[in-house]
Amino acid sequence: MIEDYEQMVDVLFDTDSGKTSIFLFDLEKYIYIKMGSIINLPLKVGDQLLGTSTSLECLQTGNRVQRQIGAEVLGTAYTGVAHPIRENGVIIGGIATTGSTERESALEKLPSLSKNLSESLQQVSAAVENIAASAQALADGGQALSLQSQEVNDKALVMEEVVEYINSVASDTKVLGLNASIEAARAGDVGRGFAVVAQEIRSMAISSATSAKDIRKIIAGIQGLVSKMNNELEKVGGNTQEVSAAVEEIGATIETLAESALELAILATKI
Repeated sequence: MIEDYEQMVDVLFDTDSGKTSIFLFDLEKYIYIKMGSIINLPLKVGDQLLGTSTSLECLQTGNRVQRQIGAEVLGTAYTGVAHPIRENGVIIGGIATTGSTERESALEKLPSLSKNLSESLQQVSAAVENIAASAQALADGGQALSLQSQEVNDKALVMEEVVEYINSVASDTKVLGLNASIEAARAGDVGRGFAVVAQEIRSMAISSATSAKDIRKIIAGIQGLVSKMNNELEKVGGNTQEVSAAVEEIGATIETLAESALELAILATKI
């Protein structure tokens, strides 16, 4: 009797953890149903076999039948597989199972999706490496620029010493011109020509002192700019280090994802 195969239905149902729907039928109707969690068809015990079903077809042909059934038949798309059951060479009924077409489609797409994911991760990994190289180049450039700015600052200090010397000479020259003017005045008419020279010496001393003052202002401005540049370079250096650390962390994550994608691709080939 076909009812004797109900235990087989239970075993098959439990083997697939209750995901696949299994139907036991005689020559006319369904007599035992275990509805799975993935495909839930609107069928119940006692329903007649539909003329378009794989169940009826396997009874008519006496062979295993597998077919994808569209949603227009029972409201849900599924893959149906039906096997006839024989006793003493005579077909007494059959057993049918259903599987999700979405699952089959997903399994078909899984290898290509895994491959695409792996290739994309490789491209991202290469881009991250380029970013890391750029960040390192930026850090190296910032360090070189910082050293050059320090050299500029050192030169400015040397120039400050020169200006200080010029200012000292101008001050001494101014005093010398003043003394020369006094001596020229004492000499009277004889010292008039020398007085003109003394006046020029004093004018030159004043001009030198003024120029030294202007140069000092320029040097102070250069030093201020160098100081600001150094501060900005320190900020850039700090940001660059943070970027480098972040890039390394992202790179490690991508490497892990790439390994997972590779394992997924290998697993997909075995499904």
